[in-house]
Amino acid sequence: MTQYRKLDGTPVENSAAYVKAYMQQYPEAILSVGSDSQNIGGHSLYATVIAFRHPGKGVHYILTKRREQIIRDMITRLFKEAEDSINTAEYLRGEGIDIPITIDVDYNEDENHASHKVIPMVKGWILGLGYDMSTKQNIQVASVAADHLL
Repeated sequence: MTQYRKLDGTPVENSAAYVKAYMQQYPEAILSVGSDSQNIGGHSLYATVIAFRHPGKGVHYILTKRREQIIRDMITRLFKEAEDSINTAEYLRGEGIDIPITIDVDYNEDENHASHKVIPMVKGWILGLGYDMSTKQNIQVASVAADHLL
């Protein structure tokens, strides 16, 4: 699996073990996964976050970043964001994380924004796998955190 780290740069050797330990210590935390991307300097830069939301108290998260050849087609790039988040959630589930996971997608439901076109493509995928999905119109922590990391 991908190498995650804490915000201060401390490596997280095993993200699934980290999630299990964190959720055992803080069972009230709400788990979500989200990704974001930007085209910067001839590359597409992606950030994926595993977030632990403490309602009314804040959020803790771990993150990973990667760089790829630039993807100029926005729909393709946004779809890859969902794919990264789904792959992360599926990895956690496969490692025995059996608590609800919300996948935050950085898409706008407003038809005036191009990202709304991606929602129908990924919604069935995410919900069909048994995850909840949150768009920009809802409370998001993981994709907002990913956005700030780029």
